Amino acid sequence: MDYKELDLLTKGHPLDIARMIEEADADLQFDILNQLPLERMNAVFIELSDELALSYIDSLPVEKKKALLNALEMDEVRNLLDDVENAEAQEILSLLVAPKRQKMVRMLEYDEDSAASLMNTDFMVIQEGTSIAEATGNLIKNVKDSDFIDELFVIDREQKYLGSIELKKLLAARKDDSLDEITERNQTVIYEHDTIHTAIRKLRDYDDTVMPVLNELNHLIGIITADDILDIMIEEYEENVERLVAIGDYEEDSSAFVRSKQRLPWLLASIILNLAIAAFLSLFQNTIEQITALILFQPMILGMAGNIGTQAIAVTILGLHHDKLLGGDETKSHIRAEVMIGLLNSLIVGLFGFIISLVFLSFVSMGDQNPLYLAFVVGTSLAGGMFISAICGVFIPISLDKMKVDPAVASGPIISTINDLFALVIYFAIATALLL
Repeated sequence: MDYKELDLLTKGHPLDIARMIEEADADLQFDILNQLPLERMNAVFIELSDELALSYIDSLPVEKKKALLNALEMDEVRNLLDDVENAEAQEILSLLVAPKRQKMVRMLEYDEDSAASLMNTDFMVIQEGTSIAEATGNLIKNVKDSDFIDELFVIDREQKYLGSIELKKLLAARKDDSLDEITERNQTVIYEHDTIHTAIRKLRDYDDTVMPVLNELNHLIGIITADDILDIMIEEYEENVERLVAIGDYEEDSSAFVRSKQRLPWLLASIILNLAIAAFLSLFQNTIEQITALILFQPMILGMAGNIGTQAIAVTILGLHHDKLLGGDETKSHIRAEVMIGLLNSLIVGLFGFIISLVFLSFVSMGDQNPLYLAFVVGTSLAGGMFISAICGVFIPISLDKMKVDPAVASGPIISTINDLFALVIYFAIATALLL
């Protein structure tokens, strides 16, 4: 290890150290980790890939395993347990100290979609009626490295949550100030059986950095931090992007063969649907043979229908994803708004397409077809195809959601092909009716 690496190991940011370890030779990775003191190891360990983190834990003797696992925050231990088999999870649980193990067992009982599954139980509480001096003294005496102390949480004698105090306000308070004066009592809270999406929405809407988690008795049982929510949002958005293009569960270290196998079924399904399109278009064979100019504008018809359909699908999926379309009135309002937007955009683009194609056909001779009629076909087909695609983009995700099917699937290649089908049928049907 050279001077620069040694300097990074002692003074660098934990993320940079973790990256250096990940890039090191496999036989050196554990040696580098073993050089770190426990308090620094904790910060570096949580930045390691799941695979390396679990391998390192397996390599440690029992006492070092205990020390490392008990130094981790509760949510970090939960993340480790999510990545191992049941037998290994039980082994990790057995190495935790009794209070931490009991809390972890309780956390594991929550459904993975509930807000409580994200909560951290390492925080500091202050009893109502405590003096400023006592509160400060208790904090200094009892705080642990893993505790969240940016805010302290006030409870009454029955353990019910009352409010929170920012650490800087507690430290800035005078000896004769009262705890009640610096307690924030209208802080946003989340209940243990609320969904993760509810927690995401509340943290986003109220711009909080931490949110108390309460049970039905209003007892404080944990906290959710903005960092926890951000991690979940990143994971979900990455998963949504993967589903939008139908590539399946993406792993950075997956082989080309594995990735190909994940994507291939959707592509094959698209081939089958495109054959269905070809079958429908065979009904218009005579039209296509007699009016070859129609082929020139086909990419524009398909592209614009796909664009507006994708916009409507994306907005609708985001609404469902953020629980904005839970009630009947909210859903109806969204449908009305998106249908109106689709109608206006379709008419405007259709008119613009009519003008552009008329100008183009006025300068380019395309047989004996009247340029005005042909441009009219292009414009009306653009408007019709786009409007139908916009409607599909609204109703398909909502319908899938009601059927308990992931609505993100609606934006994959299959739905894109369905949009192509509608757009082409409208295009050639109008051309057949007006030009032949």
